[in-house]
Amino acid sequence: MMTKQEIAQEYLRCFCEGNVSGLIPLLAPQLQFNGTFYNYNSAAEYLNSLRNDPPEKCTYTVLSITENDDSVAVFYEYGKPSGAIKIAQLFKIKNQKIKEILLIFDGRGF
Repeated sequence: MMTKQEIAQEYLRCFCEGNVSGLIPLLAPQLQFNGTFYNYNSAAEYLNSLRNDPPEKCTYTVLSITENDDSVAVFYEYGKPSGAIKIAQLFKIKNQKIKEILLIFDGRGF
């Protein structure tokens, strides 16, 4: 059984490797995703979006992780060949599944 922090870190690892299939077991079917550019109301909707426009492989360096009863906040530097930006991501987790993701970053860098 993974801790909430391990689930959040596994999500980041899979995403940054471009491993969309690796995200499937981490997400609750009723996932709510709210981001800078997109919002999704289910894991299927979010995963279909990633399959249609796969994430590029990137690097990330965790700056801080904070955990409370039902969530993990991860602050990290997200790096691509074109540069790096700082990102804040809040994962709400229930029954070993990510049920909500809030993604915040300054989109002017993209």
